[in-house]
Order: sequence, then C-alpha cells, then structure tokens
Amino acid sequence: MNYAQILDKMPPAVSRQLLGQDWIKSAVAHGMEAREAFGNEEVLRKLRATLQSDEEKLLRRIVVRFGSRPFTPAELEKETADWAAALVKTALTGLRRRGLIAAFRKSWGDRLFLLPQDGLRGWQAVFFGHGCNGVGHGDGAGSPWSIGSGDNAKLRQLYEQGDKPRQGLPLDLLLLLNYADLHELPLTQRGALHKRHVQKMTALLGFDETDLAGCGLQFAHADTYPVSLAAALDFLQRLGLLYRSGDRLVLHKPRLRDWLATDEALQTDMLYRLWTEHRFPEEVDLQHAVCLLDKLAAGTKIRLSRLAAELNRRETLTGGEEEGARFSLRLVQKWLQPLRAFGWLDWEPEDSGDVSVSWLYPVRDEQRANEERKTAKPSGFLYVQPDFEVMVSPECPLTVRWEIARFAELVKSDRMAVYRLTKESVQRGADHGTPPEQALELLENHARHGVPETVRLTITSWGEQYGRVVLGGVTLLRCADAQLAEQISRHPKIGRLLLEKIGDADFIVPAGKMTDMMKLLDAAGFSPRHTADFQDEEEAPDPDGEAETETLKGIVYDQDPVQYLELETRLPSAEEMYPGMRDIPAVWYRDSRGYHASTILKIARQAISWGAPVLAEVEGSTAAVWIPRRAVERGGELTIELSDGAGRSRTVQAGRISRIRILLPGLSGT
Repeated sequence: MNYAQILDKMPPAVSRQLLGQDWIKSAVAHGMEAREAFGNEEVLRKLRATLQSDEEKLLRRIVVRFGSRPFTPAELEKETADWAAALVKTALTGLRRRGLIAAFRKSWGDRLFLLPQDGLRGWQAVFFGHGCNGVGHGDGAGSPWSIGSGDNAKLRQLYEQGDKPRQGLPLDLLLLLNYADLHELPLTQRGALHKRHVQKMTALLGFDETDLAGCGLQFAHADTYPVSLAAALDFLQRLGLLYRSGDRLVLHKPRLRDWLATDEALQTDMLYRLWTEHRFPEEVDLQHAVCLLDKLAAGTKIRLSRLAAELNRRETLTGGEEEGARFSLRLVQKWLQPLRAFGWLDWEPEDSGDVSVSWLYPVRDEQRANEERKTAKPSGFLYVQPDFEVMVSPECPLTVRWEIARFAELVKSDRMAVYRLTKESVQRGADHGTPPEQALELLENHARHGVPETVRLTITSWGEQYGRVVLGGVTLLRCADAQLAEQISRHPKIGRLLLEKIGDADFIVPAGKMTDMMKLLDAAGFSPRHTADFQDEEEAPDPDGEAETETLKGIVYDQDPVQYLELETRLPSAEEMYPGMRDIPAVWYRDSRGYHASTILKIARQAISWGAPVLAEVEGSTAAVWIPRRAVERGGELTIELSDGAGRSRTVQAGRISRIRILLPGLSGT
C-alpha cells in the first residue's frame, strides 16, 4: 500500500490537515505533487532534520526491522525492548502525526502499523544511501555467504526453464487485447472465461506457469485459469482495459485508445509499478533488495552476493547465515524470475555459484525513460514479403501493430513478429472497422521496401469481393394468418417496429427491439407466445461507455493484509498514554526533588507502569536519564533496577537517590 491509497481512505478533513503541513507545502511550491512528497528522497532528507531524535531513531528501526510489512504493537515493543515504552509511544505518535506511519484497526480492536511502500523506498535512501548503485559485475567479492550446491542446482534449473525468447509484457497484453477485439468473451455462470478462450489466450503469452511458480499467486478461478493467464488478465483489469459487463468481458475503448498511444517505455513503467504495488514481497529483506535493485541503472550488472552483503551491512538481511545463504534463491523465485518473464530484466547463474542481474528497461528511471522516448524511431518498420507474410520490427508503434492484427493472422510473436495475410483475415479486418483499402494503405505507408505488386493486387481483389452479400441479425414475427398480420401492421406503435413484411403473415423485426415488441403485443391483447425464436437478446454494451465498478479490480488476490482494514486517524490523548495521571501528585513529573525512600519507590513504580524514563540523581553522580525496570521491597530494603537504554543497568537503593522526576515524553513542560 502506498501513501496515495492511504490518503484516499482518510476523511477529507484529516487528509487536508496532513497535506497542509509546512514540509508538504514547501514541496508543492517547488512543483511537486503533494502526495508524492511522502516518498520523495530529497523532501524526506530535509524532513529528517526536523524530526525529534527519538522519532528518527524509531523510524530507522521500523525501516530496518519491518520495512513495509504491517507490524503489531507487540512486535514493536519487542524490537524496542531497551527503550522506554513512553518514548516509543511518543515517537510513534509524532510519526503518525506527520502521516509517515499509518495505523489500522482490526475488527476486534487490535492495531496494525505500516510504513507504506513509497515511504520505505525514500527512507531507505535517506538513512543508507543508494548503496549498490553502479556496482559492476566484478565487484561481488567479500560476501559473507555463498550459495549452497542444492540451491545452485535449483537456480540453474530455473534459469534454463526461463531461457527463451521474450516479447515483453506490453506485447503479451497487446495480443490478448487483439484477441478480445476479434472475439466475443462470454463468461460462465461462475464468472470465468470458457475453456476454448482460455487455451487460445494462454497460447499467445510469452511466459508460462513455470515463470510465475515461485510467486505464490492466488487468484479467482484457479481451477480454470493457468497462473500466466490470470496474471495477464489481472494487469488488463487493473488498467481498466478489460472489464466485466453483464455476462462477458469487453474492451474499454477510450482507455484502449490511450493505452495504444502510450509508448512502450511508459507502458513498462506503469506495469512495473502495478506489479510492485500489488505483488511486493512480504519478507523484509526481499523488500529492501527490491528497493535497491530499483535504483540500479539499466544495463548495469550486479551480483546478488554483493547485494546480500549490502543488506547485511544495513542489518536488513534476516534469518542469520543459514537463511542468508538462501537469499539468492528466494529473490530469484519470488521476484527476479517473474520480471525476467515479463522482459524487464535478465539474471544469470555464474560458474562461481553467484548470480548476476541487470535491467533491460529503465524502470523507475524517468530521465532515462524520457531519453528513450525522445529517440527517433524509423518510419519503415514493416517488411511485406511476396508470400504474404508481414514481418513487424520491435520499433513498430502499438497503434500500427493493433491494426495489422485486425487484418492479418499471427504466425509468430517475438521481438520480431510475423503475420500472414489471407483472404479470411483481410475480410475479418473489414468486419472490425479496417476495410481492405485502409489495410493496404497502412502497409504501403510503413513498409520499409514497399508492398510487392502481387500482394497489392490480391488485397485489392479481396476488397472488391467483400460486402456484395450482407448477413444481418433480425427476428421473425410470425402471425397465425393474414388477417391477424394486417391487424398488427395497422397498430400505430407496433407498426413502427416492423421492418419488412415477408409473405402474407410474417414480418422482420430488429433483434434489439424484441423487448419493446413483446410489451406492445401483450398490451394490445395479442398475448405473444414465448419461444426460443422470440428470446430477448441482451444488447451489446456500449464500447465507449464507462466500465463498471469492477474495472480496476484484478482477479489476483492482493497480499496486502491491511487494505480492507479500517484506517485509524485519531491520535492517543495524554490520558491514554499516561492513564491515571490526574490521580498522582503533579510534582512527581513537574519538579526534580528529593523524597523519602518509600515515595521514591512509588515514583519508580508509577514510571514503570507508564514505561516512562526518570531524571534521577544518585548520590555521588550527576543527574541522568534512567529507565526504571523493577522496584522491589525486601525485608525493609527498597531497591530500584535502572537501565540506561543502551543495554547497561544498575541496581540502587531508593534511599541513595537524592532527586528524582518522572519524564513524560510528548507532554509540554515535563
């Protein structure tokens, strides 16, 4: 979950308050979107200087130990066992007040806290720097772990399974969209596509089940869809390009036009952001690894042993040496192999047992992506062969390839695709809005070496034959006799719906008007008979209409456990943080004073119950901040165990404490 999604869940007044903070306003004044400021490295670097020391210390601990994984108060307490609990509560409240940490409430009242994904990326860079940026292929020495022989064998097996030509996810999705454009996609009563469409659509994809086996994806209709098709359909539905309308899947034409007009670099960036938003790893060390890999420039290689060493240096590689040795296998299975299947990166096992990784596309690198988009593309990217094959180069715009897929049969799809022109395919294109003369014009405009004369003449001939006979869908209205037919035709409202009379007692009625016709006939007293011939056909959805509310929901279930929980925006009050504060003498937390040993014991116990530190002056030493851990009375001897918060502790007699005061973090004047 990211900050934008969290802000959308908030009451408007709360989100306005968060977006109205000075540090957000400053970012907006420099041309940044307010919501982007929460994850922007430069903005967060400036914000860090304004954090309280305890807030910064706690935020760093959250980044290291929890990443973007939801955590409970008990988990936070365990990770901050050496700290004063009141300091932790106050620091957490301060981070929540700034909107950096979100809080959620389960149905039974338990809380969960979360650092959103974009916050993890930004604060990781602020606290630790980019780390692995620019690390070359030869800089992998010095890793504290080596990959075991068993894991190395699994890595090589995974590599060989995925070692095949990739056309890239944008083209994979384009082929599915082409298929949806040329075929009706009815759904079963359970809401799944029919098996014949599942098989044909799955065959169009350049990746398969073995590529996504390590992701652990769970999705609707798992007994019908292979995981590869489920992942592809999930992308299309989250983009709003395919949506469910009634009992079928249909294209959203306006969004489709925008998508086809988007260049491949931007499409890749959008798809990668969708994948990371909904498929971000649950393991904290893999989250940190993903964030580091995101910052690696396209074409630069890095060894996973070097990445593991960097994570170990940051204390974010969990599980110790034994699990650390399996880091590469886990990262490959759950993250790198799917991204390789989508054509975004490449990874390769080395003879040394290490693994090298490099991006093929500049994901999350807007400057590099913009440079690629500005690169001039050749105008001739089609090769039309005399045998009616059309070779399409990778530079071909998706708008052109979309039209080609309408009037040509796909033979092979790779980075260089091959289509074949046939009489059936050209006429099919005409049925879908691309007449033969327009198809020929498109080929002539973009063919590198022109269109062979035989191909041109043949397409022209196919065009001349097309459309001389037309088939249309109508419904037959049959009357019992000619007299009844005459009576019906004279009815003022029914007569307007009759297209043509056939013979003495039959009429042609538009198929889409059958509902109106049935109502009119019944109202006029003709009591029409309901038979299979007179069933009302559901009108096709408006192709330019808005998608239903299901549009942006995918079929793959999110791993994010907090998306359906109630967001909690109310911050704890002083009474909630320090219950019973009104029932004790205010002087205990306002002034540093000397007391009788029995009173000092009570003060220490009160501080322990709140998890608050104390400012105490022990005989023979200056005043210092201590965290009381135990206060006991044995045989008339009153002793207090104190901790300095750094792992060191001491036990003193209460009578040796000359001055003491409870510190209440977060309350002014204490």
